[in-house]
Amino acid sequence: MRKKLIFYSVILVLCGSAFLYYRALGAGISVKDFHPFTNLKSQDNSIIVDLSDAVYSGIEIPTVKQLPGGKFTFTFNVKNQYLSSRKLYYKIYYQDESYKFPEFEKSGKFNYEHSLATRNFYGSWGETDPGFKSTNELGWGDEIKITDSFRIVGNPRNEEIYFGRDDRSGLSAKKIANMINYIHSQPNWMAGIADKARANGLTEPQQIYRDAIWQIDNNRKLQTANNRWKRNPRTGKYKFILVVTTENGMNSLPNSIKNITERETGGRFINPFYYFLYGPGSNDKSMNVVVADEQLVVKANLDPGAGVYVNPFELMQSGIDTASYCTTCGTDSTTFRQSQFMQYFFYEDKSHVLSMVPITANVVADNYTRAQYQENKLKYDSATRVRDYLRSTTNPCSTVSANREEHSITLSNPGNTELPFRKENVGVKSRVGFTYGKWDMCIAFPEMLSADHVWNGLTNAVWLLYQNEDSWNNRRSCEGGYIPRNDNRGKKASRYPTQSYSEIDFEIVKSSRNWPTSSYGKSALPADDDIANNDNIAVACTNWDLACREAKNYVTGIVPLVFEKHKFELHRWDDWYQALTIKSAENDNDLFQKPFYWYEIEWMPDHITWRIGPDKEHLHVVGYMDNTVTAVPDNQMILVVSQEFHDSEWWVPAPYDQRNVPYPKSPLTGKILKVEIN
Repeated sequence: MRKKLIFYSVILVLCGSAFLYYRALGAGISVKDFHPFTNLKSQDNSIIVDLSDAVYSGIEIPTVKQLPGGKFTFTFNVKNQYLSSRKLYYKIYYQDESYKFPEFEKSGKFNYEHSLATRNFYGSWGETDPGFKSTNELGWGDEIKITDSFRIVGNPRNEEIYFGRDDRSGLSAKKIANMINYIHSQPNWMAGIADKARANGLTEPQQIYRDAIWQIDNNRKLQTANNRWKRNPRTGKYKFILVVTTENGMNSLPNSIKNITERETGGRFINPFYYFLYGPGSNDKSMNVVVADEQLVVKANLDPGAGVYVNPFELMQSGIDTASYCTTCGTDSTTFRQSQFMQYFFYEDKSHVLSMVPITANVVADNYTRAQYQENKLKYDSATRVRDYLRSTTNPCSTVSANREEHSITLSNPGNTELPFRKENVGVKSRVGFTYGKWDMCIAFPEMLSADHVWNGLTNAVWLLYQNEDSWNNRRSCEGGYIPRNDNRGKKASRYPTQSYSEIDFEIVKSSRNWPTSSYGKSALPADDDIANNDNIAVACTNWDLACREAKNYVTGIVPLVFEKHKFELHRWDDWYQALTIKSAENDNDLFQKPFYWYEIEWMPDHITWRIGPDKEHLHVVGYMDNTVTAVPDNQMILVVSQEFHDSEWWVPAPYDQRNVPYPKSPLTGKILKVEIN
C-alpha cells in the first residue's frame, strides 16, 4: 500500500511539473531573430517613398524600382517545442506609429480599444490578405528559418469606400479631341449646342469642349477600381509585430484579425496592435507575439520639377487657351503620369468687386512710398477708378513653370503693360495626398513691402487643403456637427455630422498682429504695433475646424495660449465661424530678402504646430493649436502654394487697402524649391 502511494505521488508530481512546464511554454512555440526588412540596405532604416508613379497607382512602399519585386523581405526562426508534429501559422502586421491614435483606453483593470484606433494606418501582407500562412510540418524540437515578404500599400483593408471610378487613365488632349469629333458626328447632340452656348455665355467651340469634358468624366463613373491612392500610406515610423500560433489558435481569432480586409459583425474592424499588445491576444497563451526591434522610417519628397499637370476638369470656367502648354506643363498623358503638382485655379467671385486705382507700379523694386500711396488714394474718385474683381488665369502654364534640372516650380503673378489691367492669383497644388506628417517647404516668395513699408497687395500662402470632397475623404464625425465652409448664416447655419472640407494655412499678409477692438471684449487692448510704419508683416496660422464644438475649450473671440514659452492669441470671429487663427509678427526682410525660407506644418492627430526659419535647423514656432481648442482634421490633404491678391478687409486691421495698391507693373515671381514630408 505504501509503495502504491509513493508511486501515485511521483506520478502527480511529474504531471504537475509537465503542466507547469508546458504552460510556461504556452503553445510550445519559440520564435526569435525576427527582422522585418532584411533586404533594405539603409543604415538608419529609412526609405524615401518613390513617388514617380504615385499619382497613377497610389503610394507603394517599396516599389520595384527600389527593391526586387517591390517588397520587403522579413525573416524569423521558429521552433516547435510541442511533443507531436504539426504545422505552425504566422502573420506579419505593420502600423504607422508616428501619426496614430492610442490603441487602448483603460477602465479599471481592463484595456478597451480606443474608439479611433481603427483609423490608424495598419496593414499586413500587401494588396491581398491571405490570412495566416503555414510552415511545413515540424517535429518535436524542429527549428527552421522562415523567409517571406510584404509591402505597404494604400487602402490595405481593401475598404469598399475607396473603390470607385477608375481615375488612373487620366485625361489627354487626344481623348478630348476624339470626344469632340464624336460630338460633331452626332446631329442630335449638335442641334442643342447653340442654345446651350447662349445660355452659358460661351462660343459654340467652347460649349462643345465643355460637353466633351463632361462626357469623358461621366464615362469614367461606369468603371470600377480599388483606388488605393484615396488612403495612402503615411510617413513616419512603422512598427512591426509577428504572430505565430497553432491552427486552433488561428481559428479562435476574430475575423478582422485573421484577415484585416474582413469586418466583424456590425461592420467594424479591430486594430491588431490593440488586440495582440493590449487586448485579448496579449493574454492568449496560444499566441506567440514578437515586436521587432527595428522600425522603418518612411519619408517623402515631392519633386516640383517633375512637371505641372493641367486638369481639364477644372477648366470649365477658364476657357481653353493652350498656347502656353509645353513638355513640362499641360494636359498630355505623360504630364498626367509624371507630374506631382498641378496648376491651382482660383474661384473668381465676380460679385466681389473692388474699386481699384487705375495705375501700375513696381511697388517693391521702385520703392513706392507712403506719400505716393496717399496721393493716389485721394487722386482717383469712384468715376475714375477701375471696378474689378480678383482673377484666375485664362492661360494655363503661362504663370507656372517646372524646371526639371533645378527641381523647382516658378510662380509668377503677371505684370501689366497694357489695358485691361489684372490682379491675377497664381498657385499650384500637389497631386499625392497624405494624412498627417511634418511638412517642410523651402520657398522663395516675392518680397511684399517697399523700403517705405508699402504693401504690394500680395498674400504669400502655404496651405494644406482637403484632397477631394467625396465621402471617401470625410473627416471623422463631429458630435453636434460641422458648419460647411461656405455657409455664412451664423446662428442659422446648418450642421452636419461629417464634412470633407479641411484646411491648414500659412497666410502672410501686411496686417497688424493685433485683432479688431471688438474681438477683445472686456480684455485689455494690446499696444499699437504701428504696422503702417515698419517692415513687420503678419504670419497667420489657421485651422479650418468648421466650428466643430467637440474641443473642451472651444474658442470664441480671443483666448491666450502659451506653448514653448511663446504666448499666442487664438481668435475666432464668432461662435459659428469655421476657422481658428493665430497671428505672429515677423520681419518682411527676414522672410523675403534671403534666397529662400522654410515653412513647416507639423500635423499630428491631436495638434498642429506652425514653424518658419532660414533653414531646417533654425525654425521657430509661430503658431500652435491642439484638440483641446480645435478639431484637428484626419482626412487626406494636399499642399497648395499660392501668391494671391486678398481683399485687405479680410485682414483688418490692415494699414493698406488693396483698392489703393497699384496693379503690378512687372511680374511678381516666387519659386518652390523643396517639399519634404516626414
